[in-house]
Amino acid sequence: MKSVLKKLINPIELVKAYRFHKQQSKHIKSSEDLELMLYSKIIRNDMLHYGYFEDINISSDSISIKDLENAQMKYVDLIIEQIYEKDKNVLDVGCGMGGLSKILYDKGIKVQSLTPDNNQKNHIEHKYKELTVHHMKFEDFKTEEKFGTIINSESLQYIDLDTAFKSVSEILAENGRWIVTDYFRTNDSGINKSGHMHSEFLASIDRNGWKVVHKNDMTLNALPTLKFAITFIDRFIKPLALFSNEKFKFKQGWLFYLTKDLRSSLSKKSEKELAALDPEKFVKEKEYMLYVLERK
Repeated sequence: MKSVLKKLINPIELVKAYRFHKQQSKHIKSSEDLELMLYSKIIRNDMLHYGYFEDINISSDSISIKDLENAQMKYVDLIIEQIYEKDKNVLDVGCGMGGLSKILYDKGIKVQSLTPDNNQKNHIEHKYKELTVHHMKFEDFKTEEKFGTIINSESLQYIDLDTAFKSVSEILAENGRWIVTDYFRTNDSGINKSGHMHSEFLASIDRNGWKVVHKNDMTLNALPTLKFAITFIDRFIKPLALFSNEKFKFKQGWLFYLTKDLRSSLSKKSEKELAALDPEKFVKEKEYMLYVLERK
């Protein structure tokens, strides 16, 4: 308790705390998707995606870690199927922790990774030294090199649409393919506003001179992942949080009282974030799609 009090009244510690707060607020949003972060920690691999369950009616109680891993690999298979010219370079835009890039590399595909997130870059450089990783935003990526395939695996939502089309056009080879997997909003009434409006994305395709050569609606195939996450949170995370909260109250009552407003604010924010996991809301508000685009 004394050490905490010393930090609270020490100007130097307060300055350090403020700097830490500012640093954390600069995190790239793509690394803050709570449901995907939780998912990746559970299955302990570097895939940060909703996955693809072929059995859309599987019960959340019966989903195993192996099922989650298989759903991730099926998702990857669907992407690889759409890489027609596997001898040409592939750019994995918004590569996350490098899981997809590593699989492509192991299959003999000449892949390069791109991420604006410093933590992701460091992770890839440490764990996957064989991968080439570009540390920047996609719109800032400039090269004379042409790519046969560009992949935006759940990363297009963080890029302005017209900017994305312009950037892809500059580095995609003639007759190249742009593979986009992401969720798109179908209306503006939902709590979670992330993702482009689906109608705006489709309009952008035509406006920028592109065409859809392949489409796969994967919305229902992603729902088991959300169902599993909800079950896991209800059975493990929430009880653990309640236990920790109560222990905090009895062990550090004075600090518990002083942080009441802060804890209330964090709780409300968490509930809002967790609302994105609700399968019923997700299917009403969003569509999880795989698109393959080519120039007209």
